[in-house]
Amino acid sequence: MSKVAMGAREVALETLDSVKTTPTSLINFQSNGRVIVFGDDEAINLCADFSEPLRVTRVSMSGSRQSTDPGDAIALKKRKIEIEGHLGKFTVRLVGADDIAETLQADIILDLNPQPLIKREILPPGYLHESATGANSKALENQLLEMTGEFEKPKYFKYNASICAHGVNGKTVCTRCIDACPADAIGSLIEKIEVDPYLCQGGGACATACPSGAIQYVYPRLADSGNRVRKMLQAFRQQGGKQAIVMFHAETEFPQELLQQHASILPVRVEEVASVGMDLCLSTLVYGASQVVLLSNDEIPRLSLSELERQLEWLQAMLGSLGLEPQQISLQAISAEFTELKPGISVEPAIYTMPENKRHAIFQAVDHLYQQLDQPQELVDLPQGAPFGTATINESTCTLCMACVGACPGKALQDGSNREVPEIFFIESNCIQCGACTQTCPESAITISPRMIFDRERRNRSRPLNKDIPFACISCGKLFAPTSVIAKMTDQLKDHYMFNSTRAMDRLKMCEDCRVVDIVQDPEAMKGNFDPLN
Repeated sequence: MSKVAMGAREVALETLDSVKTTPTSLINFQSNGRVIVFGDDEAINLCADFSEPLRVTRVSMSGSRQSTDPGDAIALKKRKIEIEGHLGKFTVRLVGADDIAETLQADIILDLNPQPLIKREILPPGYLHESATGANSKALENQLLEMTGEFEKPKYFKYNASICAHGVNGKTVCTRCIDACPADAIGSLIEKIEVDPYLCQGGGACATACPSGAIQYVYPRLADSGNRVRKMLQAFRQQGGKQAIVMFHAETEFPQELLQQHASILPVRVEEVASVGMDLCLSTLVYGASQVVLLSNDEIPRLSLSELERQLEWLQAMLGSLGLEPQQISLQAISAEFTELKPGISVEPAIYTMPENKRHAIFQAVDHLYQQLDQPQELVDLPQGAPFGTATINESTCTLCMACVGACPGKALQDGSNREVPEIFFIESNCIQCGACTQTCPESAITISPRMIFDRERRNRSRPLNKDIPFACISCGKLFAPTSVIAKMTDQLKDHYMFNSTRAMDRLKMCEDCRVVDIVQDPEAMKGNFDPLN
């Protein structure tokens, strides 16, 4: 390895560490040492003599009662166990067949069963699971004592409910963040979601999965992460470094053998690899990296790994269509052998500041690549689930009721009726492929499909999806509704008992003002209940 390469990497990493990041707020925990222990009789007896400040309540999964130690154990007796909460605030309910529950409070849960009682990939803070096989009483006591006192952790996320696509008109539309969270920290509030900051442990997969950017990872913020990488790569080039390979990892220590074998590797430590999404990967590439590698280890949750694999599938489809090597952005196990790619198409590094919004970051990176590459494709169809794409409307069934416009969280569908013609417009760059329009449309007239348009002007252009001739009130001549809506309404109501006369049917073709006037002047409609002189 040359001294130039070693020096360039050293300066680059010093630059990375020197860039300040915006601090996030903190979440506080208070644990006073109240412990509930679950296990069989032999296991829970390991905790019988724990000293202050630990105060132990033992729950025997065997169902028997113990009286040989201070404080009898609670027998489960085939009751169902419900556990909620986190360090300093656990609630345990032992629910019988008659739905009568015994409720216990604790600061810490010690689970000595072979498998944890809570079925989550990431257990709550304060929930310690240890198999009782070979467990040491003193070691368990020390672990519990370390979980007693006052603690702080970062608040890893920021949530903007105004652009969240979770729910529309009482319907659940997007659950990507909920599905991606291995800590089960995100729940539904019908229209919006709620993140429990005490359960959230900074996995970052929620922000990576969110199609709109409603959930942002803030430890650190996207803009800070991108600008650190940008300045690191600038310093690397200025010192003579070439073909930079940026490796995002969550290891405390980066594998030294990789650094020794590849002079151009620049390791960037992150809290969680799953927090590195399409936005940061693409931006790192356009800031001058020849390769971007996400290093996964055995500790990454399955849900997080699946989300990263989806993101990489979309990214690699885009890179291939732009004429680049798809593997320039890749996911690799930290234990696997790394292969450096041969130098490919040269792209002038971008110098713009990293935006805070994830979609802006992705589009800005795509625009930079598209402008520099020679004759790339104008668009690419993306795998299912990608958060970019188009929408089409079946003109023969659409009535331009505008329900889709009102439901669209990204404002991709827009009402063009202010042009005096009933019309729906579409801006593709705003579409997050959430499906709110397809679920809201009463005629099932809308279809969405994922793709990426690389040309910025075309992607941002407003284009019509459907329009109709405005219908004129048969009484006053006022334009008040799409012709297709009136036609469908009269067809559906022609056999209804309330519209069994020609006059009643004609009212469907009137504006709201003329309709009211005609109703009060129609003796049959009022059934004698209207006296104009009274």
